[in-house]
Amino acid sequence: MSQQQNQPPSNRPQNPFSRPFGGSQAPGTRPGGPSAPPPTPPTGSRLGGLPRFGANRMNWRIVPVTGLVVRFDLDGLGDPFHRLLGRPLTTAFGNHDVVIEAVEAGGEAVNELETQLDDAWQEYDLHGAVLLYPWRKEILQIMAGNVAAVDDEESESYEDDKPSPPIFWRALDLRLVFNVLARTRSNILLSRAPLGLERQYLGRSLFTDDPRLITLARATGYIEEAVLK
Repeated sequence: MSQQQNQPPSNRPQNPFSRPFGGSQAPGTRPGGPSAPPPTPPTGSRLGGLPRFGANRMNWRIVPVTGLVVRFDLDGLGDPFHRLLGRPLTTAFGNHDVVIEAVEAGGEAVNELETQLDDAWQEYDLHGAVLLYPWRKEILQIMAGNVAAVDDEESESYEDDKPSPPIFWRALDLRLVFNVLARTRSNILLSRAPLGLERQYLGRSLFTDDPRLITLARATGYIEEAVLK
Protein backbone atom coordinates (compact mmCIF):
# COMPACT_ATOMS: atom_id res chain seq x y z
CA MET A 1 0.00 0.00 0.00
CA SER A 2 1.14 3.54 -0.66
CA GLN A 3 2.15 5.90 2.08
CA GLN A 4 -0.91 8.08 1.37
CA GLN A 5 -3.32 5.20 1.99
CA ASN A 6 -1.69 4.42 5.37
CA GLN A 7 -2.33 7.95 6.67
CA PRO A 8 -5.38 8.24 8.97
CA PRO A 9 -8.16 10.57 7.89
CA SER A 10 -7.98 14.07 9.30
CA ASN A 11 -10.37 14.95 12.09
CA ARG A 12 -9.98 18.72 11.48
CA PRO A 13 -13.37 20.27 10.67
CA GLN A 14 -13.58 21.69 7.16
CA ASN A 15 -14.09 25.45 6.78
CA PRO A 16 -17.23 25.89 4.67
CA PHE A 17 -15.81 29.19 3.35
CA SER A 18 -12.42 27.81 2.38
CA ARG A 19 -11.34 27.89 -1.27
CA PRO A 20 -8.65 26.03 -3.18
CA PHE A 21 -5.15 27.44 -3.16
CA GLY A 22 -4.77 30.07 -5.87
CA GLY A 23 -8.51 30.69 -6.21
CA SER A 24 -10.01 34.13 -6.01
CA GLN A 25 -13.11 35.28 -4.24
CA ALA A 26 -14.38 38.77 -3.67
CA PRO A 27 -14.63 39.79 -0.02
CA GLY A 28 -18.12 39.47 1.43
CA THR A 29 -19.31 36.84 -1.08
CA ARG A 30 -20.24 33.24 -0.41
CA PRO A 31 -19.02 30.31 -2.42
CA GLY A 32 -21.18 29.66 -5.43
CA GLY A 33 -23.06 32.93 -4.90
CA PRO A 34 -23.27 35.81 -7.36
CA SER A 35 -20.28 38.17 -7.58
CA ALA A 36 -20.58 41.46 -5.75
CA PRO A 37 -21.15 44.45 -8.08
CA PRO A 38 -18.23 46.90 -8.39
CA PRO A 39 -18.41 49.88 -6.04
CA THR A 40 -20.16 52.93 -7.44
CA PRO A 41 -17.91 56.02 -7.47
CA PRO A 42 -19.28 58.90 -5.43
CA THR A 43 -21.05 61.65 -7.30
CA GLY A 44 -18.69 64.44 -8.34
CA SER A 45 -15.57 62.35 -7.75
CA ARG A 46 -12.44 64.10 -8.96
CA LEU A 47 -9.17 63.00 -10.43
CA GLY A 48 -6.26 65.27 -9.74
CA GLY A 49 -8.54 67.97 -8.39
CA LEU A 50 -10.60 68.13 -11.62
CA PRO A 51 -14.06 66.72 -12.36
CA ARG A 52 -13.97 63.11 -13.55
CA PHE A 53 -15.78 63.91 -16.79
CA GLY A 54 -14.80 67.34 -18.14
CA ALA A 55 -13.83 70.59 -16.44
CA ASN A 56 -16.13 73.13 -14.92
CA ARG A 57 -16.63 76.35 -16.86
CA MET A 58 -14.11 79.03 -15.99
CA ASN A 59 -14.16 82.70 -16.88
CA TRP A 60 -10.77 84.34 -17.44
CA ARG A 61 -9.18 87.23 -19.25
CA ILE A 62 -5.75 88.28 -20.51
CA VAL A 63 -4.39 91.48 -18.98
CA PRO A 64 -1.23 93.31 -20.03
CA VAL A 65 1.83 93.19 -17.80
CA THR A 66 3.80 95.79 -19.74
CA GLY A 67 3.20 99.35 -20.85
CA LEU A 68 4.77 99.23 -24.32
CA VAL A 69 5.25 96.65 -27.09
CA VAL A 70 6.78 96.97 -30.56
CA ARG A 71 5.89 94.96 -33.66
CA PHE A 72 8.09 93.91 -36.60
CA ASP A 73 6.49 93.18 -39.99
CA LEU A 74 7.51 93.83 -43.62
CA ASP A 75 3.95 94.50 -44.73
CA GLY A 76 3.57 98.08 -45.93
CA LEU A 77 7.26 99.05 -45.71
CA GLY A 78 7.74 99.31 -49.48
CA ASP A 79 10.64 98.56 -51.83
CA PRO A 80 13.75 97.77 -49.76
CA PHE A 81 16.10 97.91 -52.76
CA HIS A 82 14.94 101.43 -53.58
CA ARG A 83 14.96 102.68 -50.01
CA LEU A 84 18.18 101.02 -48.85
CA LEU A 85 20.26 100.67 -52.01
CA GLY A 86 19.07 103.59 -54.11
CA ARG A 87 17.88 101.30 -56.90
CA PRO A 88 15.07 102.35 -59.27
CA LEU A 89 11.66 102.05 -57.64
CA THR A 90 9.74 98.83 -58.30
CA THR A 91 6.08 99.50 -57.51
CA ALA A 92 5.33 95.77 -57.33
CA PHE A 93 7.48 95.67 -54.18
CA GLY A 94 4.68 97.44 -52.38
CA ASN A 95 3.47 93.87 -51.78
CA HIS A 96 5.71 92.25 -49.17
CA ASP A 97 5.11 88.79 -50.70
CA VAL A 98 6.75 90.00 -53.93
CA VAL A 99 9.64 91.44 -51.89
CA ILE A 100 10.20 88.10 -50.18
CA GLU A 101 10.20 86.30 -53.54
CA ALA A 102 12.84 88.71 -54.86
CA VAL A 103 15.01 88.27 -51.76
CA GLU A 104 14.76 84.47 -51.95
CA ALA A 105 15.80 84.60 -55.63
CA GLY A 106 19.12 86.18 -54.63
CA GLY A 107 21.38 88.20 -56.90
CA GLU A 108 23.63 91.24 -56.69
CA ALA A 109 21.01 93.46 -55.06
CA VAL A 110 20.34 90.86 -52.38
CA ASN A 111 24.06 90.55 -51.68
CA GLU A 112 24.23 94.33 -51.19
CA LEU A 113 21.19 94.13 -48.92
CA GLU A 114 22.85 91.45 -46.78
CA THR A 115 25.94 93.62 -46.38
CA GLN A 116 23.81 96.56 -45.19
CA LEU A 117 21.93 94.36 -42.76
CA ASP A 118 25.13 92.92 -41.29
CA ASP A 119 26.63 96.41 -40.89
CA ALA A 120 23.49 97.68 -39.16
CA TRP A 121 23.41 94.64 -36.87
CA GLN A 122 26.91 95.43 -35.67
CA GLU A 123 25.86 99.02 -34.96
CA TYR A 124 22.96 97.86 -32.79
CA ASP A 125 25.47 96.23 -30.40
CA LEU A 126 22.81 93.83 -29.16
CA HIS A 127 23.93 91.18 -26.67
CA GLY A 128 22.25 88.14 -25.18
CA ALA A 129 18.82 86.86 -26.19
CA VAL A 130 15.50 88.58 -26.89
CA LEU A 131 12.12 86.83 -26.65
CA LEU A 132 9.56 87.65 -29.33
CA TYR A 133 5.97 86.46 -29.83
CA PRO A 134 3.85 85.78 -32.93
CA TRP A 135 1.54 88.69 -33.71
CA ARG A 136 -2.17 88.36 -34.49
CA LYS A 137 -4.58 91.18 -35.12
CA GLU A 138 -6.74 90.06 -32.18
CA ILE A 139 -3.93 90.88 -29.76
CA LEU A 140 -4.68 94.60 -30.01
CA GLN A 141 -8.17 94.02 -28.64
CA ILE A 142 -7.23 91.31 -26.13
CA MET A 143 -4.44 93.31 -24.52
CA ALA A 144 -6.66 96.39 -24.53
CA GLY A 145 -9.08 94.43 -22.33
CA ASN A 146 -11.97 94.47 -24.82
CA VAL A 147 -13.45 91.10 -23.90
CA ALA A 148 -17.09 90.20 -23.42
CA ALA A 149 -18.23 89.62 -19.84
CA VAL A 150 -20.58 86.74 -19.08
CA ASP A 151 -23.02 88.81 -17.06
CA ASP A 152 -23.71 92.35 -15.93
CA GLU A 153 -22.20 91.82 -12.48
CA GLU A 154 -18.88 90.62 -13.89
CA SER A 155 -18.91 93.38 -16.50
CA GLU A 156 -19.33 96.04 -13.83
CA SER A 157 -16.59 94.48 -11.68
CA TYR A 158 -14.23 94.28 -14.66
CA GLU A 159 -14.77 97.91 -15.64
CA ASP A 160 -13.86 98.97 -12.10
CA ASP A 161 -10.43 97.28 -12.17
CA LYS A 162 -9.81 97.27 -15.93
CA PRO A 163 -6.07 97.85 -16.53
CA SER A 164 -4.81 100.48 -18.92
CA PRO A 165 -3.87 98.98 -22.31
CA PRO A 166 -0.23 99.09 -23.37
CA ILE A 167 1.05 101.32 -26.15
CA PHE A 168 1.59 99.51 -29.46
CA TRP A 169 4.42 100.55 -31.75
CA ARG A 170 5.14 99.44 -35.29
CA ALA A 171 8.85 99.55 -36.27
CA LEU A 172 9.43 101.32 -39.60
CA ASP A 173 13.15 101.01 -40.26
CA LEU A 174 13.74 98.33 -42.90
CA ARG A 175 17.19 97.42 -41.61
CA LEU A 176 15.89 96.82 -38.12
CA VAL A 177 12.78 94.93 -39.27
CA PHE A 178 14.74 92.73 -41.67
CA ASN A 179 17.33 91.93 -39.03
CA VAL A 180 14.80 91.04 -36.34
CA LEU A 181 12.72 88.82 -38.62
CA ALA A 182 15.67 87.17 -40.38
CA ARG A 183 17.64 86.39 -37.21
CA THR A 184 14.84 85.17 -34.90
CA ARG A 185 14.66 81.39 -34.46
CA SER A 186 11.84 79.72 -32.53
CA ASN A 187 10.80 83.12 -31.11
CA ILE A 188 14.30 83.79 -29.74
CA LEU A 189 16.58 86.44 -31.20
CA LEU A 190 20.26 85.81 -30.47
CA SER A 191 22.95 88.40 -31.04
CA ARG A 192 25.10 85.90 -32.96
CA ALA A 193 22.28 84.47 -35.13
CA PRO A 194 22.91 84.49 -38.90
CA LEU A 195 20.56 86.02 -41.45
CA GLY A 196 17.80 83.74 -42.73
CA LEU A 197 16.38 85.45 -45.81
CA GLU A 198 13.65 82.90 -46.48
CA ARG A 199 9.88 83.23 -46.36
CA GLN A 200 9.59 81.16 -43.19
CA TYR A 201 11.40 84.00 -41.40
CA LEU A 202 10.59 87.13 -43.40
CA GLY A 203 6.90 86.32 -43.74
CA ARG A 204 6.27 86.49 -39.99
CA SER A 205 4.93 89.25 -37.81
CA LEU A 206 6.55 89.40 -34.35
CA PHE A 207 6.29 91.62 -31.30
CA THR A 208 8.15 92.10 -28.03
CA ASP A 209 8.29 94.23 -24.90
CA ASP A 210 12.08 93.88 -24.60
CA PRO A 211 13.50 97.33 -23.77
CA ARG A 212 16.51 96.84 -26.07
CA LEU A 213 14.38 96.50 -29.19
CA ILE A 214 12.04 99.23 -27.99
CA THR A 215 15.07 101.55 -27.71
CA LEU A 216 16.19 100.64 -31.25
CA ALA A 217 12.69 101.20 -32.63
CA ARG A 218 12.52 104.58 -30.91
CA ALA A 219 15.89 105.57 -32.44
CA THR A 220 15.20 104.31 -35.98
CA GLY A 221 11.53 105.14 -36.42
CA TYR A 222 8.10 103.84 -35.45
CA ILE A 223 4.39 104.66 -35.55
CA GLU A 224 1.88 104.13 -32.77
CA GLU A 225 -0.95 101.79 -33.66
CA ALA A 226 -4.44 102.75 -32.59
CA VAL A 227 -6.35 100.66 -30.10
CA LEU A 228 -10.16 100.76 -30.15
CA LYS A 229 -11.26 101.01 -26.53
